[in-house]
Amino acid sequence: MTAVRQLTSRYEHPFAQALEKAGQGLPVAGMTSNTVPWELLRAAGYFPLMLNPGVGPRPFADRFMEDGVFTPRIRGVFDGIASGAWPFLKLLVIPRTSGQEHKLFLYLRELARQGLSTGMPELYLYNLLHTRSAEARQYGLRRTEDFRNHLRAGDLVCAVEESNKARRAVRALLDLRRDRAPRLNGTVAIALIGAMYFMDRAAYAGLAMEAAAELSNAEPLRGPRILIKGSPLHHTGLHSAIESHGAVVVAEDDWWGSRAMSEEIPEHGNLLREIFQTYNRDAPSPRDGSDDWFMSASAVVDGVVFYLPPEDDVLGWDYPRLRQALDERGTPHLLVREDASEELSPECHQRIHDFVRKLGA
Repeated sequence: MTAVRQLTSRYEHPFAQALEKAGQGLPVAGMTSNTVPWELLRAAGYFPLMLNPGVGPRPFADRFMEDGVFTPRIRGVFDGIASGAWPFLKLLVIPRTSGQEHKLFLYLRELARQGLSTGMPELYLYNLLHTRSAEARQYGLRRTEDFRNHLRAGDLVCAVEESNKARRAVRALLDLRRDRAPRLNGTVAIALIGAMYFMDRAAYAGLAMEAAAELSNAEPLRGPRILIKGSPLHHTGLHSAIESHGAVVVAEDDWWGSRAMSEEIPEHGNLLREIFQTYNRDAPSPRDGSDDWFMSASAVVDGVVFYLPPEDDVLGWDYPRLRQALDERGTPHLLVREDASEELSPECHQRIHDFVRKLGA
């Protein structure tokens, strides 16, 4: 099996390696987003796992969570924890970097308090603030110290080295998307990058570098180059829809895609501080108020697709400002308001088709 197929399989079966590790006696720690320092969990002896439940019935979420408030993914996480579907989880770390995640923590705590769920893992709130002031940084560093102490994490050197190997491998994959004629389309790229969240990172780094070598000899892809901006895409639905009409998605302003990994963590000095500063400075999240990455990336593509599904209650506030900036620069853009984790409507497909055809012309 090629490295591309192995990574794609890990992406499509996100709990597979966690189950293997749990069967070997390794404790598994679930995370709900990218702002949880993976390195601290790894140094504490956990197998860190990003929770990404598939599509399906959500009886616990339907019973206890309001409609139209939580994203399908957060509802899926709540349902998996509340129903006891993931008994291999020993710990669930929820960062307070979005309102939905904070509410998820509170809902789960209340469920446990009322005895409405059994077998729930230990819950930990990584309590970060939603600002980037000096005071918030100091507060966040103290909370990171608390987190390390709670985990009783040991030496961070090996965890940082392992993480940096994965970061270099992700950059090797991203390099295949940056040319005028990319060799890696977005549908495949999301799977190859996203597999990192569900794997041992040492194994991931090796396979990802192999995959990059395999793909470097592929024929260049033709078609208008698209950047996606919007709600985090933990699935390939929108990518495959756009690329079915002849475009190539070359970037995402999103922690599941092009911004999955920041620069490497410095392997010297106070490693705990370096880890915190890397996540605080570079990890995209709702508290990241800068448009710099988006404006730079959108300047070198043919068009932008904004993705604001019905449950979006954050990024929609930025859309008018970003749309105006693209209009002033002359960059074409399209808005998708449907949930791409399900099949898009024929009307939406027609709008995407017309947009891509216009870009090609």
